[in-house]
Amino acid sequence: MVMKKKAICLLFCMICGLSACAQKPASDMDSGVLEPELSSAPFETSVQNMPLEVIAPESELTIIPTKIRVPEFTKCAGYAEEDDFYNITPDYIADNSDFEIFKSVSSTDSFIMYDGEVYSVGICFGGFGVTSMALADLNRDGAYELYYTFSFGSGVHALNVGYFDPVKKEVTILDCPFQLHLHELMLTVNESGDLCVNIAVIDEKSYQSFVDFSLKAQELTGTVVLMEDTITLQLAEEMPEMGEKKIYPR
Repeated sequence: MVMKKKAICLLFCMICGLSACAQKPASDMDSGVLEPELSSAPFETSVQNMPLEVIAPESELTIIPTKIRVPEFTKCAGYAEEDDFYNITPDYIADNSDFEIFKSVSSTDSFIMYDGEVYSVGICFGGFGVTSMALADLNRDGAYELYYTFSFGSGVHALNVGYFDPVKKEVTILDCPFQLHLHELMLTVNESGDLCVNIAVIDEKSYQSFVDFSLKAQELTGTVVLMEDTITLQLAEEMPEMGEKKIYPR
């Protein structure tokens, strides 16, 4: 009789246990069960899918030279003289990154200093050197790249765009340089948050030197985008006319 009572009690406990488990809220279940569903969601809010906001001027840029950290730059770069170089890093770059841009007032040679190393932006001889800068995370790795425009060439005035990747610690020059006399390029951001490349002119009234000047953006030439895992310059459908001259990709 006792055995029958024990068996009945055991059966009753098993039934109650199953009933309680069935009524257990999903939120109290093991979270590991939900992981496959979350990982298979069509849009993942990870760092790789959420690029940082582009930081660049909208239409105008003024470069103000300083001597801040010039001694550190010349020592790191191996230059004996400090007088020829100036720090031309705009506030919006300095406030949002550790990049520093230095430029020679005579030769226009331009450099990026980052994490104790100095990197050349590219050929500047005969041109204006670096003219504008912007921050963007186009490769979506969670770190800003430093984008810049620059010019070179005394006979043929060539304009180009480059960028520095702080993760790879290397400079890349985009393969779409332009040729246009009496103009420069300028990086801007539009209302959609795109990194744009515009034709620009130096403001003659404010111009003092290669390191002390103002730029005004004009027609759009293209946007810098990530295409098939490669950062590239996507040209505008119609290249702008400049009077009787037209800007041509080289």
